[in-house]
Amino acid sequence: MTLASVMYPLKDGSPKALTTADITDTDTQLYVSELSVLPAAPNLLIIYTSPTVWERCKYTLKQSASGAGYVNIIRSGDEWASSTGSAQSFATGAKVARNVFKPDFDALQANVTELEGRMDPIVASLIFG
Repeated sequence: MTLASVMYPLKDGSPKALTTADITDTDTQLYVSELSVLPAAPNLLIIYTSPTVWERCKYTLKQSASGAGYVNIIRSGDEWASSTGSAQSFATGAKVARNVFKPDFDALQANVTELEGRMDPIVASLIFG
């Protein structure tokens, strides 16, 4: 059974890495100090310097399981968001993590609602014969 909304794996403790190169508002490769802080691709990440300066991106490729390297990011679409409403530039040393985001909650809520709908006929047949 496949559910309608994709739920990406999380990372216990939301460990953080740092960017190892500047990123412009048009870059699609993000270089980070430690790839093990991010689950396997595809997934979501946040780049941030403070609670008010951030960008959430989907990543589609992770160069390796651990060590310094890069991920390919998508800077548009339903799973993308930022504190300014547009892609941003970040200097080397910005934080990168896999935190829990609004799309995670939205996917969970949509999948629970879908499963409830699938279960209604089954429950009704058990109760009413």
